[in-house]
Amino acid sequence: MTARVFIVAGEASGDAHAAELIHCLQTQAEVEGVPRLHCYGMGGDGLAAAGVAPLVRMEAVSVIGIAEVLRHLPTIWRTFRQLIATVDQHRPDLAVLVDFPDFNLRLARQLRRRGIPIVWYISPQVWAWRRGRIPALKQLVTEMLVLFPFEVTFYAQHGMDVTFVGHPLLDRVPRFSAEEQQRIRERFGIAPDKRIVALLPGSRRSELRHYLQPMLLAAERLARQDARVAYVLPCAPSLDAAELAERLRQTNAPVTLTSHAFYESLAIADAAVVASGTATLETALVGTPMVIVGKVAPLTAAYLRRFAPLPYVGLVNYVMGDVAVPELLQEQVTGENIAHALGRLLADPAERERLQSVYQALRTRLGEQGASARAAQAVWRHLTTVSRMSQTTVTSATG
Repeated sequence: MTARVFIVAGEASGDAHAAELIHCLQTQAEVEGVPRLHCYGMGGDGLAAAGVAPLVRMEAVSVIGIAEVLRHLPTIWRTFRQLIATVDQHRPDLAVLVDFPDFNLRLARQLRRRGIPIVWYISPQVWAWRRGRIPALKQLVTEMLVLFPFEVTFYAQHGMDVTFVGHPLLDRVPRFSAEEQQRIRERFGIAPDKRIVALLPGSRRSELRHYLQPMLLAAERLARQDARVAYVLPCAPSLDAAELAERLRQTNAPVTLTSHAFYESLAIADAAVVASGTATLETALVGTPMVIVGKVAPLTAAYLRRFAPLPYVGLVNYVMGDVAVPELLQEQVTGENIAHALGRLLADPAERERLQSVYQALRTRLGEQGASARAAQAVWRHLTTVSRMSQTTVTSATG
């Protein structure tokens, strides 16, 4: 059996999750004695390191918000056509689409027209907004692999084939001992008497435009109030570290830029301000008290207010079903407000203890470890089904 898997991820966390899935899938293929498993598509460094042949880089299409997408439409359209052309030239046995719904839903329509089965890994947040997409997903997707238990009920109610695999972050997010945290501080050159705030503005350039400046203003404000506070800003692999370092040189706050040290930066932090997204879950699993910030372009915000008002934006809060972690949204995302929220986290032991209880409950709700392996088993099941169908067709034709 030689199998072709077409896989598409469009942002940093999806790329990381997809890479783990592919590693597990390759292991499954070796166990089953499959001589060749060819994976190709779109992603970032994670999928490339996992052996996926990159047709295009995900950075070409990784933008957030209506206004941002409009500015990048020519590049997005060229990327889309390139992927479809490759699918037509090298037909896959199965497509695995990872989150990234605006792009992947359009891609799914073209794949389905070509009779290619689709496994969707990491659900679009249709349970939060844009529920009008559900009929299309039901028609196009062979099976939905979801990370949160409440998603199973949601999709089952809409008649979709859905499997809860758990969250891969439970395997990836490390725990650090007090000794390890001390070594990390020494490596970053941060004195042991300093309190540390982590600044997490996101992994996309569009997110930096929304969050970096107010976060730095908050750091400057807190620095004037308390000289004992230091700051760390982990640079995402998808961002230009030199450009980000130049931005930091223009601020008056003592911010240390870290590279390839995302979890280490969180582990030594006493508090964090985190752009909404997967990073909120990672911060919670590390155990760092945080405030979540969420901001999109005015056009996108107007659309959401009119057609899809959201009770909260943080994934932690969606899993918990309440505003368990404080959020600052849209016009609230200012240096002054962020500084106030961080100051409370640093000064209020009761709030920090409350958040630790929230994080413990969150970990329980996310299920057990081994999510990537379970997702790979589901993908493998579909590959073997396709293989049996192909063999049956060949047998019937030759018979």
